[in-house]
Parts: sequence; C-alpha cells; structure tokens
Amino acid sequence: MIDTAAAARPAPAPPARSPALAGGWLSYPDAAPHPTLGGRRVTYVAGGLWLGLRAMLLGLDPAAAEHDPTAGACDVLRLLALTARPAPGGYVTDPVADLGHRPVRLRPDGAGGLLADQP
Repeated sequence: MIDTAAAARPAPAPPARSPALAGGWLSYPDAAPHPTLGGRRVTYVAGGLWLGLRAMLLGLDPAAAEHDPTAGACDVLRLLALTARPAPGGYVTDPVADLGHRPVRLRPDGAGGLLADQP
C-alpha cells in the first residue's frame, strides 16, 4: 500500500549548519558580513568551489574538517575573502593553487549579497 500522506509531506529541511543546494549553488551558512567586501555577506557558493574549499580545509586542518566541515569551509572562504580586491563586477582574489590555480570571484547576487564562484 502506498502511503499517500507521506508522499504529500514536503522534504525535511537540511540541518541549519548544512548548505542547501539551489540550482548548482549552495546557500552559504555564514551570515556574518565580510569587512573586506564592503560589509556584504556571501549568500551562495558554487557547488564546485564549495568542494574545493572543503578539500583545502582537509589539507589545512584535518581535525576541523572532521569535526565541522561546513564551519571550516566557511572559515577558508572568509580567509580567502581577506585577499579579495575590487574588480569589474565585484571582487576577485589572486589565483589559489589549491583551487586549480584559479581565483575566487565574488559578484553581486542582486539582493545585496555576493555569489562566490570561480571564473
């Protein structure tokens, strides 16, 4: 027998500290504004960049990667954002060796925040 009540229930929300996937973008769980980004906050991170940030964390601090990989990946992006400089369309970091020698780009999301990805 099919449980129609269960099928009608919406899927549970992801845990509060876990980013949720939205069209290839992950909602960024760190709501704190970044002082080097004009006080704006990052709202979404591209899925591929998120995986790269988590891999960087694993190389930098395996214990933090095991304990709270989401918070640790947020810390890695926050550190990278400290090196960002204004660029056409937002901000950009220098190329990052651990991210394929590509920079991180932070561009407006249209709602006052920033999207983080790699060009």
